[in-house]
Amino acid sequence: MSVTSSRAASRRAPRTAAASLALALGAGALAGVGSVTAAETAQAVETTYTVRAGDGWWVISQRTGVSMSTLQSLNGMTSATMLHPGMVLKTSGTAAPAPAPAPSASTYTVLAGDGWWIISYRTGVSASMLQSINGMTSSTMLHPGMVLKTSVVASSAPAPAPAPVTNGKQAAVDFVRSKVQNPSSYYLWGGNGPYGFDCSGLTQQAMAKAGISIPRRAGDQYNAAKSYVPISQAQPGDLVFYANQSTGRIFHVAMYMGGGQLAHALNEDADLVFTSMTIMKSDMLAVAARY
Repeated sequence: MSVTSSRAASRRAPRTAAASLALALGAGALAGVGSVTAAETAQAVETTYTVRAGDGWWVISQRTGVSMSTLQSLNGMTSATMLHPGMVLKTSGTAAPAPAPAPSASTYTVLAGDGWWIISYRTGVSASMLQSINGMTSSTMLHPGMVLKTSVVASSAPAPAPAPVTNGKQAAVDFVRSKVQNPSSYYLWGGNGPYGFDCSGLTQQAMAKAGISIPRRAGDQYNAAKSYVPISQAQPGDLVFYANQSTGRIFHVAMYMGGGQLAHALNEDADLVFTSMTIMKSDMLAVAARY
């Protein structure tokens, strides 16, 4: 090898070494940058999912990459849980505990998008029991702000003490009291007695005992009244009505017994009962009907 070639090789050697070092450092730096980005990306992954219109468990599972069973477990739900737009689901974390039983003598305020199943899940009270407690059915339209009772309180109210009746309806009040206190009486849809009654059947038969003829259906009984008074001025024998707040349809009638007490043929679970004026308060009309 010539002297010139030897010198050239010696000059290239350190440059090659320096280039190798630079490449190594560059690769390490790039690797470091890559790992930080991945960590930051992992931290940025959302842990919730907001349900959209048309979503179902399978669709949400595909969008989030989380199995349906895991999603249901995280959110304390089942495959039968009804999803609705705007509902926020957890997609990571720990499983949600089972809903605690609803406390006694409590209420639930209906939220936007709520249905009977959702309220049942949130309160721990079956849908059929919620409907029974509130004198409603599965077809009753729910609306935000409606206050539902979540525990049975109707049958626990004591029988009201007899109140003096000065409006000529003593016979009607006595008839209703006797039917509520009779253990043989029961709720019967469309019933007119002598033992089975529905709400308007009871009030119609009671008024007949006082010589007053009124229509059969609750809504017609309200419309046919001779006058209306504020609930605070109700007298024994006046009728109190309940209406769906969204549609205005009257679905229930009770008789005011005095002393802040009502008498109803309420439903198949409660039968004929005395209750306080607070029952189904959100659906109670602000006036009582007087005949």
